[in-house]
Amino acid sequence: MNKNLFLSQEERHSEESPLIYKWAKPVTTLKAKRDTGDPFDSFALQKACLLACGIIPMEGHSLEEVLERLGGGFVMHSEVTNVPKGSGLGTSSILSAACVKAVFEFMGIGYTGEDLYSHVLAMEQIMSTGGGWQDQVGGVTPGLKYITSMPGIDQKLKVVHVEIPEEARKELDERFCLIYTGQRRLARNLLRDVIGRYAGNEPDSVFALEEIQKVAVLMRFELERGNVDGFAKLLDYHWELSKKVDAGSSNTLIEQIFSSIGELIDGRLVCGAGGGGFLQVILKKGVSRNQVHSRLKEVFQDNPVDVWECEII
Repeated sequence: MNKNLFLSQEERHSEESPLIYKWAKPVTTLKAKRDTGDPFDSFALQKACLLACGIIPMEGHSLEEVLERLGGGFVMHSEVTNVPKGSGLGTSSILSAACVKAVFEFMGIGYTGEDLYSHVLAMEQIMSTGGGWQDQVGGVTPGLKYITSMPGIDQKLKVVHVEIPEEARKELDERFCLIYTGQRRLARNLLRDVIGRYAGNEPDSVFALEEIQKVAVLMRFELERGNVDGFAKLLDYHWELSKKVDAGSSNTLIEQIFSSIGELIDGRLVCGAGGGGFLQVILKKGVSRNQVHSRLKEVFQDNPVDVWECEII
């Protein structure tokens, strides 16, 4: 019998480009398999997946016992294409959901969307990343959606697809623009600051978080009635609130990027926790992504700051 669990991972800029990174690692002890706390461990996500799915017990048992129960060795391979790490696009949660789904299907375990959400949330806690459910729900569930949860440790989610007029959808697709800052950041550090401020009952933080909830409701309303301009204004207000929640969501480069294209956009916000990664903006009517690209190249020259292709689906 194969006595190993074997993990491998690849990262590429695109499907056609050469490998940027390739890691492969046999794991011969459960102690090594349970070690998921290192944020720079290339296999922390895969380890957390096997722990959250119950393939590897959190304590006790030997690797030989686990492999005997599985009927042999186990190989898990993942590949990330087109998206850099620390992007703020929720790629780690989406990859986590893909790994959980693969394990469930490999083991013949039935599952629902709620099962995927809860297992990825468990993975986030195992890895001590401090994330919630928003990334995996946003990435796994297609389309524009409005997501809410009830208070409590056991999060009960409600996902509502936002229906917007076709003309407004087309306009939003044309005016939405994604900008890469070239900076990578560790979200867990930013999230700890956010939780600390909220737990400490800091007035600005509490006000901003409560206000962001109201903004989300209004954003849905504006989209459903086809008002992209109204949505853009709310996105801009959201950005000001985000900086009250955590000043680390912005930095000098982010402010320089927004300032350099200020007259070309109606709304702005960071993706994810901020502090780097991607930025999202709503262009003014009649402004193209090429105009934003030209402005960014004029200002930042050889810096990797640039527009990335995207579409609303």
